[in-house]
Amino acid sequence: MPKYLTVFEKGESVRWLSHLDILRTFERAIRRAELPIAFSAGFNPRERLSFVSALGTGITGSAELAHIELTDSVDPNTICTSLNKVFPGGIRILHSRELTDDEVKNFAKGMDRAEFLVVCGCPIETQASDIEHGINALLAREEATIEREREGHTRTVDVRPLVHTLTLAPQTDDDGIRAHLYMTLGQGEGAVARPLEIVNLLQTSLPGLAIRRVHRIRILDKEGQPWLYDAPALVS
Repeated sequence: MPKYLTVFEKGESVRWLSHLDILRTFERAIRRAELPIAFSAGFNPRERLSFVSALGTGITGSAELAHIELTDSVDPNTICTSLNKVFPGGIRILHSRELTDDEVKNFAKGMDRAEFLVVCGCPIETQASDIEHGINALLAREEATIEREREGHTRTVDVRPLVHTLTLAPQTDDDGIRAHLYMTLGQGEGAVARPLEIVNLLQTSLPGLAIRRVHRIRILDKEGQPWLYDAPALVS
């Protein structure tokens, strides 16, 4: 059965939708668009639909990746136009194409990292040089450990190897109390760093730094290239 990659954006108006909400929105849209979606076997068949990486509640994305399996071939442009007619505002398919067998096999394994633009609030007296000093101090560390809790258990994780890029982006708000950080963080299987964790680490040098917005720009492979699609960087 033919399988398709869809590249979509999750905009500001739907940033508070959870990953499960996005999944259900896709399922409803596929039914309304009358696409010949394939279903899993078993007592509770579900649409054959998967995402490369769950996007957290409150986070927007420019080029999120979803995999759709159909029972019949459909022109990729038809998939885009049909779904965009029925999606709510804030979700839009940007691109679609058929996947090869090898791409399908490695669909969730090719992702290694992702680019983020993170907007932080900071005290009014904070200068750009202060932020750059804090970034350099973090990048100079051999280890950067954080604690994660899951199911009542706490474990220590070193996220320093997962911070591939961390810079102060050129955007500056007129009020001078917001900092825009550009991050490329590990997002592969079992090796994930989260923007909030990096901001928390920066607070050691930058008291008062607080996360305000997170936007995932694009998903990358191990070579730092867009994976399975061609999407330009939002920040260079």
